[in-house]
Amino acid sequence: MTSARRSALLVLAATAVALSLVGLVVLDYRATRGELVGLLREQAHALRESVAAAARSNRAASAFAAAQLGERLLDRAQALADLDREGKLTPAAVREVSRREPLLRIALFGPDGSREDPPPVPGPDGEPGGRGPRPGWARSGAGSTEGPRGGAGRGWGGGRASGGGGAVLRRILQDGEAEVVTGAHASRWGGERVAAGVKRPRGGAIVVTVDATEISALEKPASLESLLQEITTGSPEIAYTVFEHADGRIAFGDVPADAPAAPGERSISVKGRPVLEFASGVPLAGAEPARLRLGLRLDNVRRVEERMLSRLVTTVAAAGVLVALAFGLAGLRRRYGVLSEKHARAEEALRRRDRLAAMGELASTVAHEVRNPLNAVGMTAQRLRREFLGATPAAGAERAELEELLSVMASETQRIDRIVQQFLEYARPPRLAPEPVDLGALVGDVAGRARALAEARGVRLDAEASEAGTAVVDPSQLRQALDNLVRNAVEATPQGGRVSLAARREGGGHVVEVRDTGRGVEPDHLPRIFDLYFTTKADGTGVGLAVTQQIVTAHGGTIEVDSRPGAGTTMTVRLPVGEERARG
Repeated sequence: MTSARRSALLVLAATAVALSLVGLVVLDYRATRGELVGLLREQAHALRESVAAAARSNRAASAFAAAQLGERLLDRAQALADLDREGKLTPAAVREVSRREPLLRIALFGPDGSREDPPPVPGPDGEPGGRGPRPGWARSGAGSTEGPRGGAGRGWGGGRASGGGGAVLRRILQDGEAEVVTGAHASRWGGERVAAGVKRPRGGAIVVTVDATEISALEKPASLESLLQEITTGSPEIAYTVFEHADGRIAFGDVPADAPAAPGERSISVKGRPVLEFASGVPLAGAEPARLRLGLRLDNVRRVEERMLSRLVTTVAAAGVLVALAFGLAGLRRRYGVLSEKHARAEEALRRRDRLAAMGELASTVAHEVRNPLNAVGMTAQRLRREFLGATPAAGAERAELEELLSVMASETQRIDRIVQQFLEYARPPRLAPEPVDLGALVGDVAGRARALAEARGVRLDAEASEAGTAVVDPSQLRQALDNLVRNAVEATPQGGRVSLAARREGGGHVVEVRDTGRGVEPDHLPRIFDLYFTTKADGTGVGLAVTQQIVTAHGGTIEVDSRPGAGTTMTVRLPVGEERARG
């Protein structure tokens, strides 16, 4: 695995860990907020059920008290009917009963609905005194003052509710009921009243009412209003409570001015503090419509959100630091990899230079030691040809054999002399004559010279050096080095392949690339391709790349090889831009 790939994997892993941390915190934040809101929702539901139970209990208690009171009133009315049956129900008897039970109001009516007891005397509170009836009911309707005889009747007042005394009288006289008991109802003088009535033995009715205000007073400590007030004032988490029903509205706390149109939840702000309002119907007895609005403060939820946001920011910062460290480590790893690679190349170049220097020194010594005997052998061959060949008969077999031996001696001497000359050329570093050169033109000339060879082998040769610029080089020697690289690339590329030659400016120097689509170089051969006389070609000498490397080094440059078997080879020559880097 390459250093760049390892760095990329490190960055990806750090980024994945950072995103996972952020995702976990976000999920934790949402889950925590959902749980808190869920607890508030459960609390609101529990309070709603408590209020509904209290309301039903309150109604049931009130109805039970009214029923008990109604039964007592009915007993009193029946007792009065018994006295009436015995002819003992006189005004004095009525006043005596009223004196013994001052809460009772007793009214006697004849068959036509007219009053038969003394008219009431107004008391100090403005109500009719004597606990008696007042005029106002006639057969023509409740509240009418017109009796059946066309005069002002003395009857029971029409009352303020359908369950009042007028309703009792109407049900007895008109509907023929023998006994009637009403629930608690509002009286025309304010407060709550309960009425009961019985049919008189000789026609008419006896109606008894009682003030039920004391019942409300007894119920008040345990009433719904007291419960809602205690809930609102006793819990700081509850901002307000509103109970709306047919009889009115009970509200405590900081109630907002607006009200939701439909049941549900909504988030509002009350006096600058967040509140979550729950509005829902409250099931009461008899399908009576009622609604409870409960405002719960979100201060605790807001504090939890702030802590979670703080944790999220901390996690994001830690994730950012983690990713930054990953990028830093990746950068350091990449830089270390590049430096290691450069160091390895430098060490390899140094080892190659040492090998070349040693080989050059050896070549120089061998060349000098071989050339002198070789010159003697050549001169001996010339003397033999001159002295002995002329004295031998031309038509004889001996002369032919002598000519063949002398020819072999001369050709082999020349071949050895060429090898010695190569040794001497390699041993002596090239002497450069640098000058400003149009590198693009030089590269184009090299490509032009090699195009004939490429066409003969069926290889396409391309050149691109329009942005190469001017370089300070020895044109002849650089041309020789590039010619060696292009020739090797063409010879290593099979028919139908491609060789490209490109030059450009890069950084503070020039770059020349020779790329082919040939068979590539085996990994075991890469360290030795610049060694003298190392070659993998059947007809190669192993001198071209060694000389090329020597020329590039003399220019102060480097040559790099990137090759994989079956994927081609790229030779990259890097040259400095200034003349001061070239060595003569």
